[in-house]
Amino acid sequence: MQTDNTVTISEFGLIGWDEEPASKFLSAKIDKAHYLELEEFAKSDAGKEVLQFARNGKFLQARSYVGTIQTKSGLTLEILPKTVAKDSETLREVEIKTSREIFMQLLHLLHKLPSYKQIDSVNLERLKNISIFEIYIFMFLKEVELIIKRGIKSDYIEQEGNLFYMKGKLLINEQIRRNTVHEERFYMAYDEYSQNRAENKLIKSTLLLLTNLSTDFTNKRLIRQHLEHMHQIQPSTNYDKDFRSCKKGRGMEHYYHAMIWAKVFLKKESFSSFSGDTIAFSILYPMEKLFEAFVEWWLVNLVKKCPSYQVQAQNGETNFVQGLFGVRPDYLIKNNNDKVLCVADAKWKLIGSNTESSEKLSFSQADFYQLFAYKHIFSDKKDNQQNNIALRLYYPKTEYLATSQVFKYFDGQKLIVVPLDIKEELKNYGVLTARYAWLDENL
Repeated sequence: MQTDNTVTISEFGLIGWDEEPASKFLSAKIDKAHYLELEEFAKSDAGKEVLQFARNGKFLQARSYVGTIQTKSGLTLEILPKTVAKDSETLREVEIKTSREIFMQLLHLLHKLPSYKQIDSVNLERLKNISIFEIYIFMFLKEVELIIKRGIKSDYIEQEGNLFYMKGKLLINEQIRRNTVHEERFYMAYDEYSQNRAENKLIKSTLLLLTNLSTDFTNKRLIRQHLEHMHQIQPSTNYDKDFRSCKKGRGMEHYYHAMIWAKVFLKKESFSSFSGDTIAFSILYPMEKLFEAFVEWWLVNLVKKCPSYQVQAQNGETNFVQGLFGVRPDYLIKNNNDKVLCVADAKWKLIGSNTESSEKLSFSQADFYQLFAYKHIFSDKKDNQQNNIALRLYYPKTEYLATSQVFKYFDGQKLIVVPLDIKEELKNYGVLTARYAWLDENL
């Protein structure tokens, strides 16, 4: 789908210029000039991870990255998560808005940002109709607005200068070098209470960057307003140094989320940032990382029913073959005695669907091998029971995988595959059902 200079597709969606792509995934036809820019990007080493050639090179196809890409000619390509609803002309607009909202909610879970649902209804409706990139900008601007309302923090900033009076510490070497013939001057190092602290300089730099990147009228107006409040602050000249100098703790809590967004924009610190001769700006996230963040959130909320349980995500590597291979499950669920009760992985795979047809796919044998290895590594060796640990695989719900399925290994160990409907679970945002949960069987 294309509106103005923004093109919206979904994961695995097609992009063409000669004809309208026929696909069950959200796809788009664009101008040839824009297509050639994306084609050039797809040929680069970085671009191959994002876009691939499909159907004998006639189309470009998105892979499992979601986010936004801006080309140097001004085209914005946004790639949304694939929802399980079937694409149709009547449902397409609804699906786009839903997918966009799901993506932003997943992004908030990933970065542990304030809930997307906390935005007032007027802004929520507006955000559903603008591109992902402009939503990024809007969320950053809301955080800056919070800083302005609560107060832009000042700090004692170390300065150097050639003064007509003594202030601070005299720098002898610089005094000799600069003021041999100017005895009335003093080259001093001194502290000045100023708003030119690292956090404010980075925010100012981000606002200046977004002035040139945003095309949304409301966002551009907010940027101008925020810059007026920061007119005395200098922009950062060294992002890495200033990010290292950022302070946390008492009095700086209201800066925390704005600094996350500043890092995303200034250093393109999503999970993946890509560039190329035809690409001006991009922020993209692998969907598997977003899905892992979602499942972690889901599990954490689920085990709140049982205060004696805890969820640990990506809990460090454990030896599989000593000195050679290690394993790192996505999630461990433990009790208060640090005993592992459940080992689980999350897999962003649309079971029963692929990029070209609707033929049912089998599960990955490697995923099942992996969970079997977890059982032997994390089972309590002091427990004489062979199957003393629960195994779970979490996938997105599809029409082929609509309910949980139980599989048995040769030794009788059960593995339960749990489909999760992201849209439904996020709908109430925090109110979870445990209908497929491993807790239902064990408590």
